Amino acid sequence: MKRFLACILTFVIILTAIPIQGWADTLDKPIISVEDMDIPTIDAGKTSTITLNLKAIGNSAYDVVVTPVFTEPLTTNNLTNNISVGNITGSKTASLKLDLTASQNALPGNYPVELKFNFNYYTGSDVTTRQTGTYSETIYIRVSGKSTAPKLLITKVSTNPEVILPGQDVKLNVLFENKGTVDANNVNVRLEGLKSNSGFYISSGTDLKFISRVPGDMVSSLSYDLKASTNIPRGTHELELVFEYGGESQRQKIYLVVGGSNSYSSNLLMENIQYPTSGIAPNKDFVLNFDLRNNSDSDAVNVVIKAESSDSAVVPKTTSILKLNSLKAGESQNLSFTFTPTEDAITRNYPINITVEYEDDFNQGSDYKHELNQYVGMYVVNGEDSGTNKAKLIIDKYSFEPQLVKAGENFEMRLSFYNTSSTKTVKNIKIFLTSESGSSNVESNSSAFTPVNSSNTFYIDSISPKSRVEKTITMFTIPDAIAKTHTITANFEYEDSEGIEYTGITELIGVPVVQQSKLELGELSYMPEAFIGQSTPISLEFYNTGKVTLYNMMVKLEGDFQSENAQYYVGNFTSGSSEYFDGYVIPMEMGELKGDVVFTYEDSTGQMQEVRKEFSLNVVEMPVFEDPWGGEMPPMEEETSLLKSKGLWITLAVILAAIGGIVFYRKKKKNKELSLDE
Repeated sequence: MKRFLACILTFVIILTAIPIQGWADTLDKPIISVEDMDIPTIDAGKTSTITLNLKAIGNSAYDVVVTPVFTEPLTTNNLTNNISVGNITGSKTASLKLDLTASQNALPGNYPVELKFNFNYYTGSDVTTRQTGTYSETIYIRVSGKSTAPKLLITKVSTNPEVILPGQDVKLNVLFENKGTVDANNVNVRLEGLKSNSGFYISSGTDLKFISRVPGDMVSSLSYDLKASTNIPRGTHELELVFEYGGESQRQKIYLVVGGSNSYSSNLLMENIQYPTSGIAPNKDFVLNFDLRNNSDSDAVNVVIKAESSDSAVVPKTTSILKLNSLKAGESQNLSFTFTPTEDAITRNYPINITVEYEDDFNQGSDYKHELNQYVGMYVVNGEDSGTNKAKLIIDKYSFEPQLVKAGENFEMRLSFYNTSSTKTVKNIKIFLTSESGSSNVESNSSAFTPVNSSNTFYIDSISPKSRVEKTITMFTIPDAIAKTHTITANFEYEDSEGIEYTGITELIGVPVVQQSKLELGELSYMPEAFIGQSTPISLEFYNTGKVTLYNMMVKLEGDFQSENAQYYVGNFTSGSSEYFDGYVIPMEMGELKGDVVFTYEDSTGQMQEVRKEFSLNVVEMPVFEDPWGGEMPPMEEETSLLKSKGLWITLAVILAAIGGIVFYRKKKKNKELSLDE
C-alpha cells in the first residue's frame, strides 16, 4: 500500500512538472517596411509632399491600406487618413505619398509619424483563402529651423511725378517684401494720415487694399492714386501704411516731399498705363504700354527707360531697356514692353518695375540723374485655366458623417462641385454615382452603397465660373461590405456657356468602410467553492462572430488573488474562429471572492476594445481529516485491521478524487491545445 501511494504521488509530481506547450501556427504573414531613405525635411508653416517606397518582406501583401497617425505639429490636408496603395508583390515596391503641413510655430526637431498597415495575404500553399494582417512602422519627419514668420517691410517708395506740386495728381508706388519664409495670407493694407485740407487725399479708389497672398521671400507692390490739395505746404509730409495679416498689425511710415515750381526742372510723367488686368497663363505674352510725357518747360535728354521683373519667373520678350536722346518740353512718347510668364510661375502677383532716368538743364553733365519709378502688378494664374480655358467640373472636396463608414448603417456624403473655369459657366449638369461590388459574398455582385430615399442621379442647373455647389446625399452601406476603402465614381455630363457638351468625365471618391467587431463569450466553467491556498481552474470558450479580424487579442484574469496561467495572448483572432482559455485562481482569504476574465483587442479601425466576464467564488478553509492512528505508527500485526478501517479508505478516496480532478483538467487543456495545433 505504501508503495502504491508513493507511485501515485510521484506520478502526480511528474505530471504537474511537465510544461504544457502548444505549437503556434506558422503563418506566412508579410512584413511591410519602408525602404531606406533620408529623413524628409519640411519647413515650419509649409506644406510638402513626401514619397515613401513600401516593400513586402516574406510574402506578398494585397489590398494594402495605410493609415498614417500624425502628431503635433504635423497635420495633413487629406479628407481621409486611409490611403490605398494596392498590392505589393514579389520584389516590387509601392509608392506612398503623404501630404504634410507643419504648423507655423513648430519647433525644429524630428517628429514621429506612425504608419498602420492593413492588408490581405495567403498562407502556406493555400491560395484560395485570404488572411488579414496588420503591421505598423514609425518614420520620422524633420522640421527645420529655417522657417520664419511672415514680416512685410517697405523697401522702396516712389511717386509719379517725382516732384510733387500743390494741386497735382500723384501716383504713390510702394514696393514691399515678405522677409519671412512663410506666406502672408489675406493681407489688408491701409493708408493713414490723409487729409483733404492741406494734405494728400485719395483721388480715386480707396485707402484700403487687399492682397490674398504675399509669398515668403518675395517682393510685391501696390499703388495709390492721390492728389495734393491746393493749399498743401511745401516740405515733408508723413503718411503711414498699416499691414494687417495673421491677427497682427504692422505700421510703417513713409514720407512725401512737396516743393519747387513748374520751372524748377523738367517733369516727366507716365500716363495711360495699360496692362492686362485679368490672370495671365504661363507662356502667354502680355504687353505693358504707357505714354511718357514731359510736363515742363525744360527739355529732358539722355532718357533711359527700363522695365524689369523682380522675379525670374516673368521674363522679357522684347528689349527691357529703351533710350531716348531727348524728350522736348510738352512732348509725349508712347512706349511698350512685352513679357511672358514661364512654366515655373506660380499663381500670384508679379511686380514690374518701370524706371526712367534723365537729365535736364539743372543736372546735365553731373553724376546726379533725375529718376522716376512706377510699379505695375502682373497677376499670373498657373492652374487648370492656363490652357484653352475649357469648362471643367471637378469634385474639389468631400466628407462623410460619420468619418468612418460602418457596414450596415447609413452615412451622409457631402460633395462640393467646383467649376475651375474663370470665364465659362457650366450648365445642365447631370451627375450619376456608381460604385464597385463590395460584398464579402463572392457570389454577390451588389454594390457596397445604395442611396436612401433618392436615386443615384441628380441634376444641377448651372455653376458660375470659379464657383461651387454643394450636395449632401444619404447612403446605405450593405451589411456584408468588405472592410476597406471602397471607390464611388461620379460621372459628369454637362455643357458650357457656348453649348459645347462634355461627357465621359469622372471623379473618384474614396469611402473607408469598417466592419463592427463581434466577440461572443461562452459560459464560464469553474467550481463555485474554493479552498484557501489551493488553485481553482477558471475556463471558457470564446468566438469571433463578426466579419473582421480582432487584432492583438489578450485574455487575462483580474482580481484580488494569486493566479497561474493568468494571461493568454491569442494574437490576430480571425473571423469565424473559436478559442479556449484556462487559467487558475489561488485565493488567500476566506469569504466571497470576485474576479473578471478580461478580453482586450484592436478592432478594424485600430481602436482598443475591452470585454469583461465576471465570476464569484466562495472561499473556505481546506477540510482537516482525523488521523486514525492518533499521530503514531500502527503496530505491524494490526496492518490487516487497518486495511479494513473505514476512515483510511475515506481519506484515500478524497486524495484520489483530488488527483483525478487535477489530471482531468490538465488532460482536457492538453487535448484542446493539441487539437488546435492540428
